[in-house]
Amino acid sequence: MIADQTNGLPRYCHPYHGGWDVARIALDIPESRILFVCPVSCARIICLNAVKYGYKDRIDVLALTEDDIVSGNYEEKTIEAACYVLDHLEKLPKALILYVSCIDAMLGNDHSFQTQEIMDRYPGVNCFVLKMCPITRYSGDLPLVALQHDMYAPLPEAKVPHTKTAVFIGTNIAYSPENELVRLLEDSGYRALHIQASDSYDDYLAVRESSLNLCLMPFGKSACEMLKERYDTPFVPYFARYDYGSIRSTLSAVCSALDLPLPDFAALEAETTRILKETAEYIGDTEIVIDGIATLFPDTLRSTLESCGFRIRRVYSDSVDRKLPDLDSGEVTMPLRRSYKSDDNVIAIGMVSASFEGAGNAIDIFYDNGWWGHDGLRKISAEIRNAYDHPRSSEMIREETRR
Repeated sequence: MIADQTNGLPRYCHPYHGGWDVARIALDIPESRILFVCPVSCARIICLNAVKYGYKDRIDVLALTEDDIVSGNYEEKTIEAACYVLDHLEKLPKALILYVSCIDAMLGNDHSFQTQEIMDRYPGVNCFVLKMCPITRYSGDLPLVALQHDMYAPLPEAKVPHTKTAVFIGTNIAYSPENELVRLLEDSGYRALHIQASDSYDDYLAVRESSLNLCLMPFGKSACEMLKERYDTPFVPYFARYDYGSIRSTLSAVCSALDLPLPDFAALEAETTRILKETAEYIGDTEIVIDGIATLFPDTLRSTLESCGFRIRRVYSDSVDRKLPDLDSGEVTMPLRRSYKSDDNVIAIGMVSASFEGAGNAIDIFYDNGWWGHDGLRKISAEIRNAYDHPRSSEMIREETRR
């Protein structure tokens, strides 16, 4: 449970949270491996995720003791552990990430000598540091912002010629080939690149070639600004709002940036509306709850679903200062009303709302799962219908949570 700063209300932190902990996000970098350097308690959720979501063969943990922290001995132990891991691999990774936790931030360590020592011993391995610092959640240096920035900072600084490539930045999951923007780019001769969809480290390096970066989440804004400064790559905010007006304006901005003709999406909007209305009718009086971990802009999803006939009971979300543009920071406050009753006639979009509502069924989605636009709305519609057809009791969800 995480207590809110302002009023002390507890917030349940689901142990899987969609399966996208900081380690798994960083492993979007192809051919990479992580050495997590932290107290063993900090590694618990990381290890649970690694087992459940199948990346345990790409992550190692150096469990720090109190003596290591007090003496500062863990700086040398980190180098020793990294070399031990690399010496025992059949194939070296292209990147080794030293992942450090809050305790490291409080000690203020300089890791440059560690990474340089490791790269000197293993010239083919790019070694760099990423940080898991939930203590910065209420600061201007939000963990996901720093993570996105620091994932791309190790790219070589040397510029390369831009190619007909558009890179998606800021989300964990690559968009599906059916997404209308992916089709638009590929039909126009552009490569739609998301490093999560690749197994090659060369595609991570190819980010430097991008003609346009598409900032999928506000968390990626800092990374896009860094890439623009370093490689002269413009970027377009491409946030996962689900209202038709925002979808059209985003597509228009992308077409304008790449000098592409804007297709007519009226037929696609009509087809998406038809699918949503059919699903709303199919689930009848079953209500929907949505949370701001499932989708960053839950109110736009609520508006679109309600316009198509869905019964939306409630939205759980954090809030930011709306006087500012879409940001990677802001004061976080929590909703004042919470309900913990069990109700099996509700479908929760997101695990946070499922926990608060005691929802009888839940759609496990974390920051939109790489969904967006009409294609994303159709996927949400399919997930709602599937949840309705295959309900799980609230007792089953609570048991899964305990495990």
